[in-house]
Amino acid sequence: MMGFLSVLVTAGATLIGLIILGVILLLGVRLVRPAAPSVRGNDPEEAQLLQEIHRSLGRLEARVETLEALVLDSRAKGDGPCDT
Repeated sequence: MMGFLSVLVTAGATLIGLIILGVILLLGVRLVRPAAPSVRGNDPEEAQLLQEIHRSLGRLEARVETLEALVLDSRAKGDGPCDT
């Protein structure tokens, strides 16, 4: 019984030691690695790109609505490719 108890204590101490070493290692990596670059919020190129994406999404939405109308009209007439 005492042998089993000493094995449990040894295993627990080893596990706690490994956890402590892991935390120290992670903190060391965090200190050595350079910080993330600061966020730039006033980049004119980025703003222009976002505006272009917004316009493109508006055109895409109009295309999808047109396609939906065509498909629904053809289904209503009964000559659409999706008739089942």
